[in-house]
Amino acid sequence: MAKLCGAGSKGRFGILSNSVVFALALLMSYMGASSSLSLRMVASSWGAPSSYHSSRTGSLNAPSVQLSMASSRGINSVYAPQDPSSIPTGFARMCNKAGGFAPRPVWDGITNGITPWFESKDGCFIYFNCNDAHWYIDNASGAGMYLAVPKGSLLLPPTDGWVSLTGSRVGAPKISFV
Repeated sequence: MAKLCGAGSKGRFGILSNSVVFALALLMSYMGASSSLSLRMVASSWGAPSSYHSSRTGSLNAPSVQLSMASSRGINSVYAPQDPSSIPTGFARMCNKAGGFAPRPVWDGITNGITPWFESKDGCFIYFNCNDAHWYIDNASGAGMYLAVPKGSLLLPPTDGWVSLTGSRVGAPKISFV
């Protein structure tokens, strides 16, 4: 069964969202996880922009995101959507630096295999972490720079509400869809 977030996911979504997640996962399982109809239903139910659509193969295509106004260097850029099953290079680097953890089980443990992650040409990346129910912006080496609570969608990052993980009190980024 495809998971929309980890079973019994922690965070701010509470019991109602776990029930919704379970119901959607059950529906996707019944219809077939690769069904473009089920992915379209999930995208539209969470308020994804109209440019969010499914291809004939069932893979989810997301709009690119433009990140601006961040005070951290090298973060402001256009981020292209990436296959949810691929691992960001910076994430793999951080796993190695943090003690030689194998990146695949760690990535599979914090992501859901449906929500795309986004990468800039410089290797910075944005992803949704199901374990703590937050979106993250990491630099190219995999260090966390900002986090935000989802707003209306678990499939696309929020446009505002980003908080610095580096101690900076100014320069929170804004996101727009391009």
